[in-house]
Amino acid sequence: MSKGFRNGFRRNTMTSGIGKRCGAVALLVAIMIGAIPRMAAAHPHVLIEARTQILFNAQGQIVGVSNVWDFDDAFSAYAIQGYDSKGDGNPTREELQPFAETNLQSLAEYGYFTRVKVAGVAIAFGHPRDYYDVFANEKLTLHFTLPLAKPLDVAGKAVEVDVYDPAYFAAITFASEKPVTLTGSKGNCSSVVHRPEALDPAIASRLAVIPADQRTLPPELFAVTDRLVNGIRIDCK
Repeated sequence: MSKGFRNGFRRNTMTSGIGKRCGAVALLVAIMIGAIPRMAAAHPHVLIEARTQILFNAQGQIVGVSNVWDFDDAFSAYAIQGYDSKGDGNPTREELQPFAETNLQSLAEYGYFTRVKVAGVAIAFGHPRDYYDVFANEKLTLHFTLPLAKPLDVAGKAVEVDVYDPAYFAAITFASEKPVTLTGSKGNCSSVVHRPEALDPAIASRLAVIPADQRTLPPELFAVTDRLVNGIRIDCK
């Protein structure tokens, strides 16, 4: 794609007929729907390997969640086009910063595919910070931190953190090694990682034929994808 990628992307997303809501779709999804249909032939449309840090302050309160997402090679190669001023296939972090900013602005509608809950009650985030993209070893990696709206006292509580896309446009899986770390003054807190079960082949086949411009899954399929949760349970004594 030409250096007019960003303008072309905006035109594609506005004229694709997907609807008003998709105009603000997370960039990683919108690109696949509006700008690179040949990569969006099957559900899911992008693969993400995730690593998550739970951030504690000096008082032992949880103050944020930091995500690092490695995108699959095909998406990475296509997404960087238009951001490489040198033409050598290696855009700098500075060149990719506008891309990261749009990522985070658009992901806001979807809660950044990240949820924090205590006793089933969702905890609000503040504005994202420390967000940037890096392209290295043919892979695009998005870094971003989601501070909590206010520090969360966790003594004697169980905290749940989920990282996933319930609509399964993006298949997010935890990295095989060190997917989750607790950072800062974590005190007597420990974490357990939950990985979703593999998709049934029959369900995977049904998802694979859903077109890229269909934003809503049939209820029986959504009931399955909504359970594909990368979960973290944090227990603090």
